[in-house]
Amino acid sequence: MAMACNGVVFKKEGLENIMDTEKIWQTITAVLLAVAGGLARLLNMGGTKHLKRGKVLSELFISGFAGMMALMLARNFNLSVDWIGLICGCAGWLGPKMLDLTAKAAGKAVGVDIEGNDKKEI
Repeated sequence: MAMACNGVVFKKEGLENIMDTEKIWQTITAVLLAVAGGLARLLNMGGTKHLKRGKVLSELFISGFAGMMALMLARNFNLSVDWIGLICGCAGWLGPKMLDLTAKAAGKAVGVDIEGNDKKEI
């Protein structure tokens, strides 16, 4: 079953599809790739010796969350597993920037400017 809002189609899955073993492993792999992307970015910035443990953990958490959001988007576009892995790794590298880009795109899709200039009321 799918719902549409301003031309954007949202899929509604039943519980039997959410608990699919293949999707669970795909989700775990996507999050790990995103965290690896975030870790690679931290190492590329000059290593982690000047960063505190809390900062590293928060960056990795944000990278994993960005990867989860990228996974949801990629699944919606029915992309192959290879593309999903690539996109999730890049999302982890981008971290908070990926979340900003996703929020802006989602806001635009439903007619809301997240910068505060609403195009229409919700």
